[in-house]
Amino acid sequence: MAKLFCHRLKQPKLATLFLALAVTVGLAACGGTGSKSLLGSVGGNSPAAASTANPQSNSVSANASTLSGETAANTSAGQSFASQSNGNVGGANISKVPTSSLLTSGGHPPIYAHLMGWFGTSWHMNVGYTSSDPAQIHRQVADALSRGISGFVLDWYGQNADPMVNNTLLGLKTEAENQAGSFSFAVMYDGGALTNCSKTACDLNKQTISDLTYAYNTVEQSKAYIRLGGRPVVLFFDPDRYTALNWAQIQASVPGNPIFLFNGGAGFTHAGNGAYSWVVPNSNAADWQSALDSFYSLAQTFSSESAMGSAYKGFNDSLASWGTGRLMNQDCGNTWLNTLSDANKFVSTETAGLQIVTWNDYEEGTEIETGIDNCVAISASVNKTTLAWNITGNESTLDHYTVWSSTDGQNLTALGDVPAGTHSFDLSSAKLAAGNYTIYVQAVGKPSLTNKMSAAVQYTGS
Repeated sequence: MAKLFCHRLKQPKLATLFLALAVTVGLAACGGTGSKSLLGSVGGNSPAAASTANPQSNSVSANASTLSGETAANTSAGQSFASQSNGNVGGANISKVPTSSLLTSGGHPPIYAHLMGWFGTSWHMNVGYTSSDPAQIHRQVADALSRGISGFVLDWYGQNADPMVNNTLLGLKTEAENQAGSFSFAVMYDGGALTNCSKTACDLNKQTISDLTYAYNTVEQSKAYIRLGGRPVVLFFDPDRYTALNWAQIQASVPGNPIFLFNGGAGFTHAGNGAYSWVVPNSNAADWQSALDSFYSLAQTFSSESAMGSAYKGFNDSLASWGTGRLMNQDCGNTWLNTLSDANKFVSTETAGLQIVTWNDYEEGTEIETGIDNCVAISASVNKTTLAWNITGNESTLDHYTVWSSTDGQNLTALGDVPAGTHSFDLSSAKLAAGNYTIYVQAVGKPSLTNKMSAAVQYTGS
């Protein structure tokens, strides 16, 4: 059964793919004002900003939280999910700094994330949740919004090939519509939808038309569906895997005049309206860039076509039942940061948005749902009124530091934020009342990277 749904990169065409994603900025989960800060408010740039009512964050207010709230998992991943050998991190507290903060160019596109809707079936990895569960979909949308991600592109297998995925689509439509315009969705029609049809006398073109007509009638007229120029956007993942389909017939028969985007650089010359980028591992596990830059170069050449860029953390299919040992190193979060930096350089080409590849493909090691480990550790010390700290790992993966105080070792008050690169804080500037305090320093990662908390150090205010 895995062959029906997977093989995301086994098709030859995919060697040039990249999936795009688009984001909005300034989300409520990252908003608010708070403590005195060298950067501004703690609430604006730290996971400590959101309310405890939001399961994606754990702070009580912009400048108050708890130790468990700042160190426990704060994502939509399954509560029982543990770190895996393919690089998926488990139980992490991650940064909710908006993803758009890494897109410094003006006029950056919306950021989407690619969603797999098949978990909870026996033929896929157990990740601790069922994809079609409305409560899980709600958690995932809330988590995405808290990171500045404004939509999901669902990998979809048509109306009948995988009922779990189709039910996830229906649940996603409802949840997106409940977000009052802040979250959107689209479908990527996967060639796996045609597997059963290819084994019979079924007409592949008619099956494709039937599925796409269903999509238009069922979800594409939703106010939350992703559009370009008023037209619904449909992405395709290797739809010609069994035979070259008659795209003139398909486009003429499907209602709604949708915009069709196809895999990678080859998508620009495929019958349709443009292309999207995807993660493409090759024999050099350190190479995150060559296929990505090739896509952007072609997007510049075919500037009249729509293009969706991509960002990703890496790739490792060693735990996938269909895996072939393909690998792209995460490099402790640097691949993620580098692909977003690349997107920043080519922002003018990303007319259809930017897609994160992926939100939750655990099996191929591309998911960012659990966060991305930046391999950082932090230790702190106090000398009189000077709090100082040391970092191991790459400090360029950090957004800033937050200094916390506590009188009971659990309830925290944020004393201020300190820019990355600065390693000390004058505790006398916090004007703490006389008494004994436990102090922590939190290394807050760049978007979706892990946060790390120092061990406690003691300070006596006078």
